[in-house]
Amino acid sequence: MFFNKIKNFFLFRENLNLIFFGQIIISGSNFLISILILRFLGIEDFGVFSFYWLFLFLIYGLQISYIISPMLTNAPKYNDLNLDFYYGGIFFQQIIFTLLISSIIFISLYFLGNFNLEYQFSDFYLQFSLVIISTQLYQFIRRLLLSKKLYLRAFFNDFFTYFSLIISLICLNHLDFLTLENVWWLIFYIFLFGFIINFSIIVSLKYRLKYIFESIKENWIIAKWLLLTSLSQWFSGNLWLINTGLLLGPYIFGIIRACQTLLNISNIIFQSIENFIPGIVSKKFVSGGISEMEFFLKKFSIKYFIIILFIVLTIVLLSKHLLYFFYGSETAYYYKILIYLSFILPIQFLQYPLNYSLRTLGKTKGIFISFLFSAIFALLTSKIIISYFKIEGLIFGLYSSQIIITSVLFLNYYQVKKKLNRI
Repeated sequence: MFFNKIKNFFLFRENLNLIFFGQIIISGSNFLISILILRFLGIEDFGVFSFYWLFLFLIYGLQISYIISPMLTNAPKYNDLNLDFYYGGIFFQQIIFTLLISSIIFISLYFLGNFNLEYQFSDFYLQFSLVIISTQLYQFIRRLLLSKKLYLRAFFNDFFTYFSLIISLICLNHLDFLTLENVWWLIFYIFLFGFIINFSIIVSLKYRLKYIFESIKENWIIAKWLLLTSLSQWFSGNLWLINTGLLLGPYIFGIIRACQTLLNISNIIFQSIENFIPGIVSKKFVSGGISEMEFFLKKFSIKYFIIILFIVLTIVLLSKHLLYFFYGSETAYYYKILIYLSFILPIQFLQYPLNYSLRTLGKTKGIFISFLFSAIFALLTSKIIISYFKIEGLIFGLYSSQIIITSVLFLNYYQVKKKLNRI
Protein backbone atom coordinates (compact mmCIF):
# COMPACT_ATOMS: atom_id res chain seq x y z
CA MET A 1 0.00 0.00 0.00
CA PHE A 2 2.84 2.38 0.89
CA PHE A 3 4.61 1.66 -2.41
CA ASN A 4 1.39 2.23 -4.36
CA LYS A 5 1.11 5.69 -2.77
CA ILE A 6 4.70 6.46 -3.73
CA LYS A 7 4.09 5.23 -7.28
CA ASN A 8 0.91 7.30 -7.63
CA PHE A 9 2.72 10.36 -6.26
CA PHE A 10 5.42 10.24 -8.90
CA LEU A 11 3.06 9.23 -11.70
CA PHE A 12 0.94 12.35 -11.06
CA ARG A 13 -2.21 10.40 -10.23
CA GLU A 14 -3.48 13.28 -8.13
CA ASN A 15 -3.78 16.97 -9.00
CA LEU A 16 -2.07 17.98 -5.75
CA ASN A 17 1.01 16.08 -6.87
CA LEU A 18 1.15 18.08 -10.10
CA ILE A 19 0.77 21.36 -8.22
CA PHE A 20 3.47 20.32 -5.75
CA PHE A 21 5.94 19.32 -8.47
CA GLY A 22 5.10 22.45 -10.45
CA GLN A 23 6.02 24.52 -7.41
CA ILE A 24 9.28 22.58 -7.06
CA ILE A 25 10.12 23.38 -10.69
CA ILE A 26 9.45 27.11 -10.22
CA SER A 27 11.21 27.48 -6.85
CA GLY A 28 14.09 25.24 -7.86
CA SER A 29 14.54 26.99 -11.20
CA ASN A 30 14.53 30.46 -9.63
CA PHE A 31 17.15 29.24 -7.19
CA LEU A 32 19.30 27.80 -9.97
CA ILE A 33 18.91 30.94 -12.10
CA SER A 34 20.17 33.08 -9.22
CA ILE A 35 23.19 30.77 -8.82
CA LEU A 36 24.01 30.96 -12.54
CA ILE A 37 23.74 34.76 -12.69
CA LEU A 38 25.91 35.21 -9.59
CA ARG A 39 28.48 32.68 -10.81
CA PHE A 40 28.59 33.98 -14.38
CA LEU A 41 28.29 37.76 -13.83
CA GLY A 42 29.60 38.23 -10.27
CA ILE A 43 28.11 39.45 -7.00
CA GLU A 44 27.73 43.11 -8.00
CA ASP A 45 25.75 42.41 -11.20
CA PHE A 46 23.71 39.87 -9.25
CA GLY A 47 22.95 42.63 -6.74
CA VAL A 48 21.72 44.88 -9.56
CA PHE A 49 19.62 42.03 -10.99
CA SER A 50 18.13 41.25 -7.55
CA PHE A 51 17.26 44.91 -6.96
CA TYR A 52 15.06 44.90 -10.07
CA TRP A 53 13.68 41.47 -9.17
CA LEU A 54 12.30 42.86 -5.90
CA PHE A 55 10.06 45.20 -7.88
CA LEU A 56 9.03 42.36 -10.17
CA PHE A 57 7.80 40.53 -7.05
CA LEU A 58 5.83 43.63 -6.03
CA ILE A 59 4.08 43.70 -9.40
CA TYR A 60 3.46 39.96 -9.27
CA GLY A 61 1.93 40.39 -5.80
CA LEU A 62 -0.39 43.08 -7.14
CA GLN A 63 -1.38 40.78 -9.99
CA ILE A 64 -2.17 37.97 -7.55
CA SER A 65 -4.30 40.32 -5.44
CA TYR A 66 -6.16 42.13 -8.23
CA ILE A 67 -6.44 39.48 -10.96
CA ILE A 68 -5.55 35.93 -9.98
CA SER A 69 -6.90 35.40 -6.45
CA PRO A 70 -10.34 36.86 -7.31
CA MET A 71 -10.38 34.75 -10.51
CA LEU A 72 -9.63 31.51 -8.63
CA THR A 73 -12.27 32.40 -6.03
CA ASN A 74 -15.05 33.53 -8.38
CA ALA A 75 -14.62 31.14 -11.32
CA PRO A 76 -16.19 28.11 -9.54
CA LYS A 77 -19.38 30.15 -9.03
CA TYR A 78 -20.06 30.33 -12.78
CA ASN A 79 -21.80 27.67 -14.85
CA ASP A 80 -20.20 26.26 -17.99
CA LEU A 81 -22.15 28.59 -20.29
CA ASN A 82 -20.92 31.81 -18.68
CA LEU A 83 -17.48 30.73 -17.43
CA ASP A 84 -15.57 31.61 -20.61
CA PHE A 85 -17.23 35.03 -20.66
CA TYR A 86 -15.97 35.56 -17.12
CA TYR A 87 -12.44 34.45 -18.05
CA GLY A 88 -12.57 36.78 -21.08
CA GLY A 89 -13.45 39.70 -18.80
CA ILE A 90 -10.57 38.80 -16.49
CA PHE A 91 -8.11 38.65 -19.39
CA PHE A 92 -9.23 42.11 -20.49
CA GLN A 93 -8.49 43.38 -16.97
CA GLN A 94 -5.08 41.70 -17.10
CA ILE A 95 -4.16 43.48 -20.34
CA ILE A 96 -5.16 46.90 -18.98
CA PHE A 97 -3.36 46.23 -15.68
CA THR A 98 -0.17 45.05 -17.45
CA LEU A 99 -0.01 48.01 -19.82
CA LEU A 100 -0.62 50.47 -16.98
CA ILE A 101 2.01 48.99 -14.64
CA SER A 102 4.67 48.56 -17.35
CA SER A 103 4.14 52.18 -18.49
CA ILE A 104 4.54 53.48 -14.93
CA ILE A 105 7.75 51.45 -14.47
CA PHE A 106 9.10 52.59 -17.86
CA ILE A 107 8.61 56.28 -17.03
CA SER A 108 9.87 55.90 -13.43
CA LEU A 109 13.09 54.09 -14.36
CA TYR A 110 13.76 56.49 -17.23
CA PHE A 111 13.46 59.40 -14.79
CA LEU A 112 15.54 57.68 -12.06
CA GLY A 113 18.31 57.05 -14.59
CA ASN A 114 19.36 60.67 -14.13
CA PHE A 115 20.06 60.16 -10.41
CA ASN A 116 21.44 56.65 -9.78
CA LEU A 117 24.18 55.05 -11.88
CA GLU A 118 24.88 52.03 -9.64
CA TYR A 119 21.67 50.24 -10.62
CA GLN A 120 21.83 51.27 -14.29
CA PHE A 121 18.24 52.51 -14.54
CA SER A 122 19.06 54.42 -17.72
CA ASP A 123 20.33 51.20 -19.36
CA PHE A 124 17.58 48.74 -18.43
CA TYR A 125 14.32 50.71 -18.27
CA LEU A 126 13.09 49.38 -21.64
CA GLN A 127 14.12 45.75 -21.10
CA PHE A 128 12.71 45.58 -17.59
CA SER A 129 9.39 47.12 -18.70
CA LEU A 130 9.12 44.43 -21.40
CA VAL A 131 9.98 41.73 -18.84
CA ILE A 132 7.04 42.95 -16.74
CA ILE A 133 4.71 42.49 -19.73
CA SER A 134 5.91 38.97 -20.62
CA THR A 135 6.03 37.64 -17.04
CA GLN A 136 2.60 39.09 -16.24
CA LEU A 137 1.08 37.39 -19.30
CA TYR A 138 2.86 34.14 -18.47
CA GLN A 139 1.69 34.11 -14.85
CA PHE A 140 -1.87 34.80 -16.00
CA ILE A 141 -1.93 31.96 -18.51
CA ARG A 142 -0.40 29.61 -15.94
CA ARG A 143 -3.11 30.33 -13.36
CA LEU A 144 -5.80 30.19 -16.04
CA LEU A 145 -4.65 26.67 -16.93
CA LEU A 146 -4.89 25.70 -13.25
CA SER A 147 -8.31 27.32 -12.93
CA LYS A 148 -9.49 25.31 -15.96
CA LYS A 149 -8.06 22.18 -14.27
CA LEU A 150 -5.49 21.68 -17.06
CA TYR A 151 -2.91 20.70 -14.45
CA LEU A 152 -0.70 18.54 -16.67
CA ARG A 153 -0.49 21.23 -19.35
CA ALA A 154 0.45 23.83 -16.74
CA PHE A 155 3.11 21.52 -15.33
CA PHE A 156 4.80 20.89 -18.68
CA ASN A 157 4.54 24.55 -19.62
CA ASP A 158 6.42 25.50 -16.43
CA PHE A 159 9.00 22.79 -17.05
CA PHE A 160 9.60 23.81 -20.66
CA THR A 161 9.77 27.56 -19.92
CA TYR A 162 12.17 27.41 -16.96
CA PHE A 163 14.29 24.66 -18.52
CA SER A 164 14.67 26.82 -21.67
CA LEU A 165 15.72 29.82 -19.58
CA ILE A 166 18.35 27.86 -17.65
CA ILE A 167 19.82 26.23 -20.77
CA SER A 168 19.87 29.59 -22.59
CA LEU A 169 21.78 31.24 -19.73
CA ILE A 170 24.39 28.46 -19.80
CA CYS A 171 24.73 28.65 -23.60
CA LEU A 172 25.08 32.45 -23.67
CA ASN A 173 27.76 32.27 -20.99
CA HIS A 174 29.60 29.56 -22.93
CA LEU A 175 29.53 31.77 -26.03
CA ASP A 176 30.71 34.82 -24.00
CA PHE A 177 27.50 36.71 -24.83
CA LEU A 178 26.07 36.78 -21.32
CA THR A 179 25.57 40.29 -19.96
CA LEU A 180 22.93 41.67 -17.61
CA GLU A 181 21.25 43.34 -20.57
CA ASN A 182 21.04 40.02 -22.42
CA VAL A 183 19.65 38.35 -19.29
CA TRP A 184 16.70 40.74 -19.37
CA TRP A 185 16.12 40.16 -23.10
CA LEU A 186 16.30 36.41 -22.54
CA ILE A 187 13.69 36.49 -19.75
CA PHE A 188 11.42 38.65 -21.89
CA TYR A 189 11.52 36.37 -24.96
CA ILE A 190 11.25 33.04 -23.12
CA PHE A 191 8.29 34.02 -20.90
CA LEU A 192 6.58 35.65 -23.88
CA PHE A 193 6.99 32.39 -25.80
CA GLY A 194 5.60 30.48 -22.79
CA PHE A 195 2.48 32.65 -23.11
CA ILE A 196 2.23 32.43 -26.91
CA ILE A 197 2.31 28.61 -27.08
CA ASN A 198 -0.82 28.63 -24.89
CA PHE A 199 -2.53 31.44 -26.75
CA SER A 200 -5.18 29.01 -28.06
CA ILE A 201 -6.66 29.12 -24.53
CA ILE A 202 -7.04 32.90 -24.81
CA VAL A 203 -8.65 32.57 -28.27
CA SER A 204 -11.15 30.04 -26.89
CA LEU A 205 -12.42 32.55 -24.32
CA LYS A 206 -15.53 34.65 -24.98
CA TYR A 207 -15.67 38.42 -24.76
CA ARG A 208 -18.67 40.63 -24.10
CA LEU A 209 -18.71 44.14 -22.65
CA LYS A 210 -21.37 43.20 -20.09
CA TYR A 211 -19.21 40.47 -18.56
CA ILE A 212 -16.10 42.65 -18.58
CA PHE A 213 -17.82 45.23 -16.36
CA GLU A 214 -19.40 42.54 -14.19
CA SER A 215 -16.06 40.79 -13.65
CA ILE A 216 -14.39 44.10 -12.72
CA LYS A 217 -17.10 44.84 -10.17
CA GLU A 218 -17.13 41.30 -8.76
CA ASN A 219 -13.36 41.04 -8.50
CA TRP A 220 -13.01 44.38 -6.77
CA ILE A 221 -15.06 43.13 -3.81
CA ILE A 222 -12.31 40.60 -3.10
CA ALA A 223 -9.34 42.54 -4.46
CA LYS A 224 -9.65 45.83 -2.55
CA TRP A 225 -8.32 44.49 0.75
CA LEU A 226 -5.96 42.06 -0.96
CA LEU A 227 -4.34 44.89 -2.92
CA LEU A 228 -3.77 46.97 0.20
CA THR A 229 -2.46 43.90 2.00
CA SER A 230 -0.11 43.07 -0.87
CA LEU A 231 1.32 46.60 -0.93
CA SER A 232 1.79 46.80 2.83
CA GLN A 233 3.22 43.25 2.90
CA TRP A 234 5.81 44.10 0.25
CA PHE A 235 6.87 47.36 1.89
CA SER A 236 7.01 45.84 5.40
CA GLY A 237 10.00 43.67 4.53
CA ASN A 238 11.36 44.92 1.23
CA LEU A 239 11.75 48.55 2.25
CA TRP A 240 14.57 47.36 4.50
CA LEU A 241 16.16 45.64 1.52
CA ILE A 242 15.71 48.60 -0.81
CA ASN A 243 17.37 50.99 1.63
CA THR A 244 20.16 48.44 2.12
CA GLY A 245 20.71 48.33 -1.63
CA LEU A 246 20.68 52.12 -1.99
CA LEU A 247 22.84 52.85 1.07
CA LEU A 248 25.31 49.93 1.03
CA GLY A 249 25.53 49.34 -2.73
CA PRO A 250 24.92 46.44 -5.16
CA TYR A 251 27.76 44.24 -3.82
CA ILE A 252 26.40 43.99 -0.25
CA PHE A 253 22.88 43.79 -1.62
CA GLY A 254 23.97 40.87 -3.81
CA ILE A 255 25.34 39.03 -0.74
CA ILE A 256 22.10 39.56 1.19
CA ARG A 257 19.96 38.38 -1.71
CA ALA A 258 22.17 35.35 -2.28
CA CYS A 259 21.57 34.29 1.34
CA GLN A 260 17.84 34.96 1.05
CA THR A 261 17.63 33.00 -2.19
CA LEU A 262 19.16 30.00 -0.44
CA LEU A 263 16.55 30.34 2.32
CA ASN A 264 13.79 30.58 -0.27
CA ILE A 265 14.01 26.81 -0.70
CA SER A 266 11.54 26.83 2.20
CA ASN A 267 9.06 28.44 -0.21
CA ILE A 268 8.46 24.97 -1.64
CA ILE A 269 6.84 24.14 1.71
CA PHE A 270 5.14 27.51 2.17
CA GLN A 271 3.69 27.65 -1.34
CA SER A 272 2.63 24.00 -1.30
CA ILE A 273 0.66 24.31 1.94
CA GLU A 274 -0.90 27.50 0.57
CA ASN A 275 -2.36 25.40 -2.26
CA PHE A 276 -4.34 22.98 -0.06
CA ILE A 277 -4.36 23.89 3.67
CA PRO A 278 -6.78 26.90 3.38
CA GLY A 279 -9.41 24.66 1.78
CA ILE A 280 -9.07 22.06 4.55
CA VAL A 281 -9.27 24.76 7.24
CA SER A 282 -12.52 26.06 5.72
CA LYS A 283 -14.03 22.56 5.68
CA LYS A 284 -13.06 21.97 9.31
CA PHE A 285 -14.69 25.25 10.31
CA VAL A 286 -17.90 24.47 8.39
CA SER A 287 -18.19 20.98 9.88
CA GLY A 288 -17.08 21.63 13.47
CA GLY A 289 -16.76 25.36 14.07
CA ILE A 290 -13.80 27.18 15.62
CA SER A 291 -12.86 24.33 17.96
CA GLU A 292 -12.35 21.81 15.14
CA MET A 293 -10.56 24.41 13.01
CA GLU A 294 -8.18 25.20 15.86
CA PHE A 295 -7.59 21.51 16.59
CA PHE A 296 -6.58 20.91 12.97
CA LEU A 297 -4.37 24.03 12.84
CA LYS A 298 -2.64 23.01 16.06
CA LYS A 299 -1.67 19.62 14.59
CA PHE A 300 -0.67 21.26 11.31
CA SER A 301 1.45 23.89 13.12
CA ILE A 302 3.34 21.38 15.26
CA LYS A 303 4.08 19.10 12.31
CA TYR A 304 5.36 21.79 9.96
CA PHE A 305 7.09 23.81 12.69
CA ILE A 306 9.29 20.77 13.38
CA ILE A 307 10.10 20.56 9.65
CA ILE A 308 11.01 24.26 9.56
CA LEU A 309 13.22 23.88 12.64
CA PHE A 310 15.00 20.96 10.98
CA ILE A 311 15.66 23.11 7.89
CA VAL A 312 16.98 25.96 10.07
CA LEU A 313 19.25 23.58 12.01
CA THR A 314 20.64 22.17 8.76
CA ILE A 315 21.34 25.68 7.42
CA VAL A 316 23.04 26.75 10.66
CA LEU A 317 25.33 23.71 10.73
CA LEU A 318 26.18 23.81 7.03
CA SER A 319 25.89 27.56 6.31
CA LYS A 320 29.45 28.13 5.16
CA HIS A 321 29.57 24.93 3.11
CA LEU A 322 26.22 25.67 1.46
CA LEU A 323 27.26 29.15 0.39
CA TYR A 324 30.59 27.86 -0.87
CA PHE A 325 28.97 25.03 -2.82
CA PHE A 326 26.32 27.16 -4.52
CA TYR A 327 27.97 30.58 -4.81
CA GLY A 328 31.72 30.21 -4.22
CA SER A 329 34.26 31.26 -1.61
CA GLU A 330 33.63 35.02 -1.91
CA THR A 331 30.00 34.63 -0.80
CA ALA A 332 30.83 31.94 1.79
CA TYR A 333 32.84 34.53 3.74
CA TYR A 334 29.48 36.06 4.79
CA TYR A 335 28.01 32.81 6.16
CA LYS A 336 27.00 34.45 9.48
CA ILE A 337 24.41 36.53 7.59
CA LEU A 338 22.81 33.30 6.38
CA ILE A 339 22.66 31.97 9.95
CA TYR A 340 21.01 35.13 11.31
CA LEU A 341 18.48 35.24 8.48
CA SER A 342 17.57 31.54 8.84
CA PHE A 343 16.03 32.10 12.30
CA ILE A 344 13.41 34.35 10.68
CA LEU A 345 11.80 31.28 9.06
CA PRO A 346 10.09 29.91 12.23
CA ILE A 347 8.69 33.37 13.05
CA GLN A 348 7.42 33.69 9.49
CA PHE A 349 5.80 30.24 9.61
CA LEU A 350 3.79 31.12 12.74
CA GLN A 351 1.89 33.66 10.64
CA TYR A 352 0.37 30.95 8.42
CA PRO A 353 -2.10 29.34 10.89
CA LEU A 354 -3.15 32.81 12.11
CA ASN A 355 -3.56 33.96 8.51
CA TYR A 356 -5.67 30.91 7.59
CA SER A 357 -7.88 31.38 10.65
CA LEU A 358 -8.64 35.02 9.86
CA ARG A 359 -9.26 34.25 6.18
CA THR A 360 -11.63 31.41 7.05
CA LEU A 361 -13.57 33.67 9.42
CA GLY A 362 -13.73 36.38 6.75
CA LYS A 363 -11.73 38.87 8.84
CA THR A 364 -8.97 39.73 6.35
CA LYS A 365 -8.79 43.34 7.48
CA GLY A 366 -6.66 42.14 10.41
CA ILE A 367 -4.11 40.71 7.97
CA PHE A 368 -3.85 44.06 6.23
CA ILE A 369 -3.41 45.90 9.56
CA SER A 370 -0.54 43.58 10.59
CA PHE A 371 1.41 44.34 7.42
CA LEU A 372 0.48 48.03 7.59
CA PHE A 373 2.00 48.35 11.08
CA SER A 374 5.16 46.63 9.89
CA ALA A 375 5.33 48.83 6.76
CA ILE A 376 4.93 52.02 8.82
CA PHE A 377 7.72 50.89 11.14
CA ALA A 378 9.98 50.24 8.13
CA LEU A 379 9.08 53.58 6.55
CA LEU A 380 9.91 55.52 9.72
CA THR A 381 13.06 53.72 10.83
CA SER A 382 14.70 51.63 8.08
CA LYS A 383 16.84 54.34 6.49
CA ILE A 384 18.16 55.66 9.82
CA ILE A 385 18.87 52.21 11.31
CA ILE A 386 20.65 50.91 8.20
CA SER A 387 22.68 54.14 7.88
CA TYR A 388 24.05 53.69 11.41
CA PHE A 389 24.20 49.90 11.84
CA LYS A 390 24.71 48.67 8.24
CA ILE A 391 24.03 44.92 7.82
CA GLU A 392 23.23 44.46 11.52
CA GLY A 393 20.56 47.15 11.11
CA LEU A 394 19.02 45.25 8.19
CA ILE A 395 18.88 42.00 10.17
CA PHE A 396 17.29 43.82 13.11
CA GLY A 397 14.73 45.35 10.76
CA LEU A 398 13.80 42.04 9.13
CA TYR A 399 13.32 40.38 12.53
CA SER A 400 11.29 43.35 13.79
CA SER A 401 9.00 43.25 10.74
CA GLN A 402 8.17 39.57 11.20
CA ILE A 403 7.63 39.93 14.96
CA ILE A 404 5.30 42.89 14.44
CA ILE A 405 3.27 41.01 11.82
CA THR A 406 2.98 37.85 13.95
CA SER A 407 2.04 39.79 17.09
CA VAL A 408 -0.65 41.88 15.38
CA LEU A 409 -2.11 38.80 13.66
CA PHE A 410 -2.31 37.00 17.01
CA LEU A 411 -4.02 39.98 18.71
CA ASN A 412 -6.48 40.32 15.83
CA TYR A 413 -7.38 36.64 15.92
CA TYR A 414 -7.77 36.76 19.71
CA GLN A 415 -10.18 39.70 19.41
CA VAL A 416 -12.17 38.06 16.61
CA LYS A 417 -12.47 34.80 18.53
CA LYS A 418 -13.53 36.66 21.66
CA LYS A 419 -16.34 38.44 19.79
CA LEU A 420 -17.55 35.21 18.19
CA ASN A 421 -17.66 33.43 21.54
CA ARG A 422 -19.97 36.16 22.90
CA ILE A 423 -22.50 35.54 20.15
